Amino acid sequence: MDIEQIRKRAQEIWEAEGRPEGQHERHWQQAEQELSGGGELPQTSSPAHHSATTIPEGRGKKKSDAVPSLGGEPGGFQPGELASKKK
Repeated sequence: MDIEQIRKRAQEIWEAEGRPEGQHERHWQQAEQELSGGGELPQTSSPAHHSATTIPEGRGKKKSDAVPSLGGEPGGFQPGELASKKK
């Protein structure tokens, strides 16, 4: 296993994760494992990266308030329905 190959792969992993600081040892170990045929799929992002993208409990489970469904009212539209079809 060539150290230059490990360095390049570790840098690719680092860049794919958005260049996080303080993760160089994990990136190096992951690169070594991948190049040695460790059998695991590469990790392309860290749990810390995903912590900012999780949906808080109770969110995302209700209909949108931004576009109310007016389909039952005269002249109302369902989301995605074209106004030209209601003429």
